[in-house]
Amino acid sequence: MNGLPAAAICCLFLTIIFTPTSHAAQETVWKDVSRGIRSIDLHSIAVSPTDPDVVYAGSDKAVFITTDRGGTWSEILSFRGTGNGIYALAAGPVNPAVIYAGTAKGLYRSSDQGSDWKRIFKGIGKPGNNVFAIAVDPVEPETIYTGTAAGVFYTRDNGKTWQKGHNLPYGVTITSLSADTRNRAILYAASFRGIYKSLNRGAGWTRIYAADIDDEAVRFLAREEGGKENVPAGVSEIRGISYIRKIMIDPADQDTLYAATPMGLLVTRDAGLTWKQAGRIGLGSHNIRDIEMTVTDPGHLYAATDRGIFRYSKQTESWEELYKGMVSADIRYLAFAPPVRDLPPSLWAVTKRGIYISSPLSAGQDDDSGYGETMGLDTSLTFANEPSIAEIKEAAIEYAEVSPDKIRNWRKAAARKALLPDVRFAYDKGDDWQNSYTFYKVDGEYVKYDDVTKDRDKGWSVSLTWQLGDLIWNSAQTSIDTRSRLMVQLRDDILNEVTRLYFERRRLQIDMIMSPPADNKAGIERELRLQELTANIDALTGSYLSKRL
Repeated sequence: MNGLPAAAICCLFLTIIFTPTSHAAQETVWKDVSRGIRSIDLHSIAVSPTDPDVVYAGSDKAVFITTDRGGTWSEILSFRGTGNGIYALAAGPVNPAVIYAGTAKGLYRSSDQGSDWKRIFKGIGKPGNNVFAIAVDPVEPETIYTGTAAGVFYTRDNGKTWQKGHNLPYGVTITSLSADTRNRAILYAASFRGIYKSLNRGAGWTRIYAADIDDEAVRFLAREEGGKENVPAGVSEIRGISYIRKIMIDPADQDTLYAATPMGLLVTRDAGLTWKQAGRIGLGSHNIRDIEMTVTDPGHLYAATDRGIFRYSKQTESWEELYKGMVSADIRYLAFAPPVRDLPPSLWAVTKRGIYISSPLSAGQDDDSGYGETMGLDTSLTFANEPSIAEIKEAAIEYAEVSPDKIRNWRKAAARKALLPDVRFAYDKGDDWQNSYTFYKVDGEYVKYDDVTKDRDKGWSVSLTWQLGDLIWNSAQTSIDTRSRLMVQLRDDILNEVTRLYFERRRLQIDMIMSPPADNKAGIERELRLQELTANIDALTGSYLSKRL
């Protein structure tokens, strides 16, 4: 499944002191901390806001816990062999032993780090049972919000009684919840139909951004992200097709909100009155699955995409990729840990190939990964036997048959066609005959006389016609212009993709040289990723890279 499960989208309210510290001058190196997890195909994560060592990770059927920042993992909940599935996780805002799990059959809570679980919410009917988003009030943890396939439900008494939010459309699926920590009465809810706002702690809702998409658009998103051809009919199909996947309030400005979508990042600076597309410069993929921010770095936003993790600068409105040490480019979910003393908070990333944790490096700090030594690496010698990016691009253009020469040849052929006449040949052939007979009497006997006349005619002709006006303009030019625009777009998409794959592969190669893996598992993962990138480039170039290698 390529898209981030909508069920994995949750919101955790954090109450922390605003201490603005810029980490723009720092680099981020990723470390794989997946050892001990039975299933590396994970979809959700929740970090305790009070203990950065306690982290929960979830797959479709299981929840895992680490109490030593990824050193070891233990399975604490399993729905294997059942019809239930895990969609969302949220850690308790006060007690690190409290964890919530949104499932296909309601909301579960554990108060002892997963040793015992109790279902505290069960909706009416299948849509109401599917909990895709969870939010817990940091001041009053007895107040819990759930986003389901039937709207928003909330409790003020720790799950004993539940009420449903009003004024939400029937059947609307909530994929994300976010609350204003300065004004706890204000909440935001995201769905694939738009963004909604509540001014009374979830009791009533008003839509502030319309993102209505017709059935054909839903089918398109499903094909792009999940391989589905039909409009989603169940919980599993809802994952990955929601237009608004995540809604987040800027911790530095409660009137600024960001929304993650499959088409890029949306931003509003007036609490949802007006929205616009955020900058796209440097963003390797517009398919944003999750976004995260931290108060210790108010100038940046972090995004998880299907092509890596990117950091957005609010000042320059541009993006940069954070790739060092990251084997997988298929990122599903992000979560910041609370800061520890004077150290910046770690960023956790759930990927298709496991869990990673960031290790920020300040300028001038030693990099144990070996990246600091790459400046002395002579890449011209190291990769002398591999094709250049220019050769790869040329091979991709040739294989896809999208060369600019093809368009020029089309135009030349259309112009030459006007010099040629319309030639028509005609051939006629005809046969006719006439038959008559006469009766007469000779010597008392009647005699019949036949008179038959036959005739044949045939002829042919040829005509030549010129349309001299076609020398200046002809209807074929319109068709060529349309095909030309489509071809240019296709060529740009292919070149962008093959360029991204080429340099992602090159970065991985340098990483493998300068930072040898610590164990066999890490080495095998890197080698498999290298082979995967090679195969992806081959698919766009007709196996050109493998042939050259």
